[in-house]
Amino acid sequence: MALFGKKGNEERPPVVQPPAAAAPKITPKEPTPDATQETTYFGKNLKITGNISGEGSTILLGSFEGEFNLNGHLKVAQGARIKGSVKATEIYINGSVDGTIEASKKIHLDNTATVKGRIIAPKISILEGSVFDGEIQMSGRSAQASKPITPESAKTATTPAASDKK
Repeated sequence: MALFGKKGNEERPPVVQPPAAAAPKITPKEPTPDATQETTYFGKNLKITGNISGEGSTILLGSFEGEFNLNGHLKVAQGARIKGSVKATEIYINGSVDGTIEASKKIHLDNTATVKGRIIAPKISILEGSVFDGEIQMSGRSAQASKPITPESAKTATTPAASDKK
């Protein structure tokens, strides 16, 4: 029996869905790892002593003591602890670090971070609420700021102007 004038054995045409609207672009607080990079997780109950080096993104949830050398992003999660030196491309700290932290691009201390030691990076962000006790060295200054003083430039800087003479 056909309802509303349709035959029961007739094939229905395929339903065409309109293209979905593009999802709004959301800028994350922290960068997400590249699809080509793998992310390594060190678990919450894991305690590591020694030296670690490698490539890719790493998230530390437990504790680490030693030297960490990474070509990629490192995230020290809230509750995680590091004692030693850390080198990476970008470092995001929510936990605790005691030692030297060096990044070739950027270091970010979140509001739960506690750092005691030395920070070396061209870009550093420290949020209100974080605790930092130590020294900061920002590399990548402009050539003008780091230009050494020559005897000629020192002479022109200390010579009084003609209008100052009596």
